[in-house]
Amino acid sequence: MLVRWWMSLADYLADFDPAGGTMHLMHSTAVGRGAQIIVQGELRTRKCPEYDQELLYLFYGRPAYKPLPGVAASGIDEHLPMCLVIDPALLEEAVRILPFDSGGYARYASHTGPLLGRPDFELGPGREMPMRLVRAFYDTNRNYYMQSPNADHRAIPIAHGAARAFARLTRDVSIGDDDRRSTIEIQIPRAVPLSGALKAVVGPTTLLTDPQVTAALDPLPGVARVSYDTFGSQQPSAYTALLYDRVASFLTLEGVLS
Repeated sequence: MLVRWWMSLADYLADFDPAGGTMHLMHSTAVGRGAQIIVQGELRTRKCPEYDQELLYLFYGRPAYKPLPGVAASGIDEHLPMCLVIDPALLEEAVRILPFDSGGYARYASHTGPLLGRPDFELGPGREMPMRLVRAFYDTNRNYYMQSPNADHRAIPIAHGAARAFARLTRDVSIGDDDRRSTIEIQIPRAVPLSGALKAVVGPTTLLTDPQVTAALDPLPGVARVSYDTFGSQQPSAYTALLYDRVASFLTLEGVLS
């Protein structure tokens, strides 16, 4: 019998059961941009140069955050991190799922090796795909959230080159603190109205008490407003840990972090 030699990451995940509990989807951004999204009432697509398609990008289960470039310490609230927590039912509409930020693959390619390309890591659609990846490389949702992988690439057969590479990537400290290198990306091919999809807004108190923001959120019943305090003039990235902490509290109440 002919055995296919080189396996994709999706092939590897087929042998794993899903992790318990579907995690929410996340859109993290700076307060200035997030407030605009809340007031306009929807998450909009943008043209993706990688896939030549209008796409909305969300992350699975983690408020992975890309700081504004070149922002120094200040007291400018618009630069602070925030997160929109979205209904995981949107996973049913995903056209493509990847184990990391697809736009950042150029940063990761030297760590995964020249024998692999981004298509080897594409998981396609499927609600269970993120849950299978969590089980395979982290075992539990909490380990995934805490960025605490337990998969050893040396225990993965060589034929599963993409799985071995991703296992290495999750542990590679040379990339620094880029949490997007191992945060599951969900691509949705349409704009998403916040009404019905938004489950929580997590951000600084100044965001959640802003008159325009509160006026936009008041007609959306059941949306949790989770705040964090700020302390003088600090770099916005200094508050990323607070963002993770507050989102974790929400997910624990929702029963997806044990």
